[in-house]
Amino acid sequence: MATATGGDVMVRMLQEFRELQEESKEQFTRTETALRTVHMKCRVLFRKAQRMADRVHVLSEQVSAFSQQVSAFSQQVSAFDEEMNEFRDNMGELTTHVSTLTQEVYGIKTAQTRMFGQMGRMVHHLADAQSSDRKRIDVLEERMDDPGEN
Repeated sequence: MATATGGDVMVRMLQEFRELQEESKEQFTRTETALRTVHMKCRVLFRKAQRMADRVHVLSEQVSAFSQQVSAFSQQVSAFDEEMNEFRDNMGELTTHVSTLTQEVYGIKTAQTRMFGQMGRMVHHLADAQSSDRKRIDVLEERMDDPGEN
């Protein structure tokens, strides 16, 4: 009775462990996909910001050619150009941070995979040890049940 229960528990633990591994892999895949999507969207925004800054810069050069009546407008456009450059720089930093986050998540996934591998080996080793102990118990029980040996 003890063998069946212990073996059943080990089988159930191994099955649950495998299910946890699969869930972990699926969750990592979803997270990695989401991070890639965010990263790509940030890159698109960054490119659009660069194009906008380039357009504003060209406009700023054209406006500076106008007369003094337009000088106030030209100063506003220049200030806007500076803000766009800051925005573009901030978008570049954001892209860098998202990329770093993606690398860290990959590192976490790698460590988690190694951890699950070690846990799997430990559980298998435990199952082997339990099986070996069960065989010894069976041999002892047979010796005790044998009337000629008692």
